[in-house]
Amino acid sequence: MKITEYLKTLEEYAPLYLSKAFIEKGARDNSGIIIKASDEVTKAVFSLDLSEKAIELAKKTKADLIVTHHPAIYYPVSEIGVSDDTKCLLEAAKNGISVISMHLNLDIADNGIDESLAKALGAKSCACIAEICPPYGYGREFDVDFNGFDEFVKAAVKNLSAKNYLTYKTHDDVKKVASFCGGGSSDAAEYMGEADTIVTSDMPHHVVKKLVESGKNILVLTHYASEFYGFKKFYEKLTGVIPSVILAEEIYL
Repeated sequence: MKITEYLKTLEEYAPLYLSKAFIEKGARDNSGIIIKASDEVTKAVFSLDLSEKAIELAKKTKADLIVTHHPAIYYPVSEIGVSDDTKCLLEAAKNGISVISMHLNLDIADNGIDESLAKALGAKSCACIAEICPPYGYGREFDVDFNGFDEFVKAAVKNLSAKNYLTYKTHDDVKKVASFCGGGSSDAAEYMGEADTIVTSDMPHHVVKKLVESGKNILVLTHYASEFYGFKKFYEKLTGVIPSVILAEEIYL
């Protein structure tokens, strides 16, 4: 299959124009084909990041494509070497492995990573908090039905396979939740809605302080755990297009 055709198939679930719309709102992104080692692709590894483990899995399974969530090139690169953060780019290219990244577009797509997180947290339906490209947006607000905060946390970490997390319990009522996949702390800090509980990752102290003082419960996940659940759902949709395998680096969950 042509790599450009495969990208079009990925875009059926997460169109790249959503990423461009996010960039126009001030975000940074670099989604699409990052390395085109060949025109053809026959097998893919799905990995949240372009990591050494992902490349080893691709070599072991004879995959010629790695599909990542986080952009394999995020900031401008002036040099590629074997001993810095660009070494995985070099290793992939040396082994004829192409790379496609689907980042912000996959975050805000229908049934994308942000919406999948909400569903894993117990949402039956949800509303976007910040519209990016209507009706698409970032952050989800939704009602839940749990018997207290502890029960909510227990169900959340089980559904997300989360091994590392922090909780801040200011009260035991959990009726409405606001969630932000990935590093959504700045959005969480600005959230003015009615949710009693906030869920995201990468939350610094000053945001925790602000939210706790405003009476919110908080569940802080690892960045990986907040996104891998939705990324796996994305992978499952693509398994019938070309043979594919997925890498879960459990140390980050």
